[in-house]
Amino acid sequence: MKPTSLALAGRARRTSRVGLALLLLAGAALAGCATAPPSIERPKARPLGAALPSYVAPDAAPDPSEGLGFPPEPDGTISLRDALAAALLRNPELAAFSWEIRVREARTLQAGLRPNPEIGLEVENVAGSGAFNGTRGAETTLALGQLIELGGKRMKRRRVAELDATLAGWDYETVRVGVLAEVARSFAGVLAAQERLRLTVELVGLAGQSLETVSRQVDAGASSPVERVRAEVTLATQLLAQRAAEAGLAAARARLAATWGGREARYGDAEGDLFAVTAPPAPEELARRIDANPELARWVQEIELRKAVVELEDARRIPDPVASAGVRRLEESNDTALVFGVSMPLQIFDRNQGARLAARRDLTKARAQRLAVAVNVQSALAVATQELGASYHEVVTLREQVLPKAERAYRDVRQGYLRGLFRYLDVLDAQRSLFELRAREIDALETYHGAVAEVERLTGTPIQRRP
Repeated sequence: MKPTSLALAGRARRTSRVGLALLLLAGAALAGCATAPPSIERPKARPLGAALPSYVAPDAAPDPSEGLGFPPEPDGTISLRDALAAALLRNPELAAFSWEIRVREARTLQAGLRPNPEIGLEVENVAGSGAFNGTRGAETTLALGQLIELGGKRMKRRRVAELDATLAGWDYETVRVGVLAEVARSFAGVLAAQERLRLTVELVGLAGQSLETVSRQVDAGASSPVERVRAEVTLATQLLAQRAAEAGLAAARARLAATWGGREARYGDAEGDLFAVTAPPAPEELARRIDANPELARWVQEIELRKAVVELEDARRIPDPVASAGVRRLEESNDTALVFGVSMPLQIFDRNQGARLAARRDLTKARAQRLAVAVNVQSALAVATQELGASYHEVVTLREQVLPKAERAYRDVRQGYLRGLFRYLDVLDAQRSLFELRAREIDALETYHGAVAEVERLTGTPIQRRP
């Protein structure tokens, strides 16, 4: 019996309604999967070196064949500012942390996505026996299902990812401040090595002059030939010291180049005033600046992250239902019907107890870690402050009290030797004392500038004007 036109029209209307229902459900599910790109607020740069540009990873990864887009290495005579700028734009570790921020931004995007809908096809009552032989009694169901997250899981999950991305920004800032301090230390090391080389070159010149003077004295019968041998030994010793100073300068130059990822030192001389020192701030004032330390400041966000994880794990104890809707085709009666369903896991055994407990313990652990970091930073700052004050006092004392007297003594003994008032050993002793004190001043200056860099790293703020 053929279906009438009215029956065919009714079936068409029912089929269109079913198709419309499935289309609406699919549209709602797909719309729920859309999300806006994450907006991550990066931490504000610490005052130390805030005016200098730093490497920032672009939104899209560069072509691997093009590298990371670093600017060329500095060449020629460089200043501290040149070295700082090169390191901030070329340091590989800083670039890696910048890309880590991009990685976590992408994870934030992923965390904000809704679960994908599921489509299923089920065929029943086929290939059986009797009335169910073949496909005459088949029932075919096409259904679309969607997991519905309850308890605000998606927003909490995204909040955790956003805080994690913000922490990557704090880690980047910690590395940036550390790079600035390392560059300042290394640059001071190069300046000190240059001064040590100049000192040894001057000593070699003086040893050569002394050898000529002693030779004339020996030739004139005014001194023993042993004095000439001693002068020759002194010259040879100073030449060895000069070669050691040259090697030390090469090593210091390589350490500085490494701060911007250089494999060798391609620049010329370092230009700066190693001998410029200023009285350090009071320890109490430096201690008040400790809150600007990014390593310590990050723990505010770290604890917020652990709290957000607690909230997320609490939300995960709420079961998420799966709602489904579909169309069922009944071959035996040649009819079509809608099918609706809801399924939900029973929270009998797993109520996320372990993860919730772990999250709370992790929050307590973070508070203890924050306290430990604060203690370590305060202790390191106290040590650096003491080292800074001691080196400053040593430089000032050497410069104002000790070195002038040593220079005067050396000058008087040298002139007295020419008049026969002193032995050559007296000249060597006065010369050795003077140049040891000058070398000690250079060491104290390098220690002073290194302590300045360490204090600035720990406080995140400059304590003296950079050249």
